[in-house]
Amino acid sequence: MVITAIIGVMAFKSFDGAAGASEETQRVLEDINRVDRVWQTLGNDLFHVLPVDANTPFQGASLKSKGEDSSQMLLLFKRGNWVNFANRPRSDIQLVSYRLEEGKLFRDFVPETNRPVSDMDMERQAFHQLLLDDVEDVQLRFLYTEMVVSEGKSILEREDYSEDWLHLWPDTTRSGAAGIPLALEVTINLKGVGPSVRLFTFP
Repeated sequence: MVITAIIGVMAFKSFDGAAGASEETQRVLEDINRVDRVWQTLGNDLFHVLPVDANTPFQGASLKSKGEDSSQMLLLFKRGNWVNFANRPRSDIQLVSYRLEEGKLFRDFVPETNRPVSDMDMERQAFHQLLLDDVEDVQLRFLYTEMVVSEGKSILEREDYSEDWLHLWPDTTRSGAAGIPLALEVTINLKGVGPSVRLFTFP
């Protein structure tokens, strides 16, 4: 009976450990899927980005605080090709921003209004889409033509190729660092998952 009891306890511990590992694996997979949906959404937006105009710049900045303490816009740009599923009388252009608010990543958007961004109240006028929570950090790096010309192909081929890219866009201290960048590298650090990185290029 003692031997049977010992075997039973060992079997239970083994089963309990396997069940716990399975739950943790499932949680991590769900987090990875959530991050992947963010990449798909952002990639679709950036694929349809429109050139800078007098009303709307392309601008972005890496997060300057801890994710949980954050209140910052990360990206702002105008995109086209907004699909009109309901056939409503509206523009196919959107003003899109990505922002981090207390560890939550939001995608905010408003239909094109032909007004300067400075005249718009994104908080009240935009639609707010929660993409991700438990975000600890978001870092952006921008590549522009003059950087490639001055440093050559090595800026794209070395292992830490984006180390010297700009963390702020546009950058008035750099010649040519305005308009639409050549490429954008985004790093999202999610609690319990770690950093995930994607590189987006522009026409």
